[in-house]
Amino acid sequence: MNVVRTGTGLLIELDSEQETERLGGALARVVKPGVVIGLIGPLGAGKTRLVRAIAESLDVDPQAIASPTFVLIHEYEGRIPVFHFDAYRLESPQAFEDLGVAEYWCAGGICLVEWADRVLGLLPRDAWLIRIEPVDPTRRRVIIEVPEPALAVTDELAARLP
Repeated sequence: MNVVRTGTGLLIELDSEQETERLGGALARVVKPGVVIGLIGPLGAGKTRLVRAIAESLDVDPQAIASPTFVLIHEYEGRIPVFHFDAYRLESPQAFEDLGVAEYWCAGGICLVEWADRVLGLLPRDAWLIRIEPVDPTRRRVIIEVPEPALAVTDELAARLP
């Protein structure tokens, strides 16, 4: 795993699924209730795998965690509630808004939105963005961008990695 600080966050090179799990565990240790994280990447990039790693690290029952592609929103109980959204099958950003997602932003949990690029205008201004780019079948490039008030969290996150 290679971690580089950028102006607005971190650039992380992951060499395996185990490193994705380590990243998820590190994210779970630095996020606070109320954080909204938008996940962006193509099919098979590892968005759901990263969500699973974050949720498991927050003591969510691993058997309860599933891709929300057909349900659209999953609510998981853990040390901090986890709200998992998927915008892939929605016809428009309005359809996402009609789900009542804005109520989740302040519900005291962590919100993880897969396919966030389809609904960026509906995410809170202080949302974090995680872009996952496949490099090859096992390696991923992850770009984590956080709003300026949260930049200090990237130092903490970087310290918890490699």
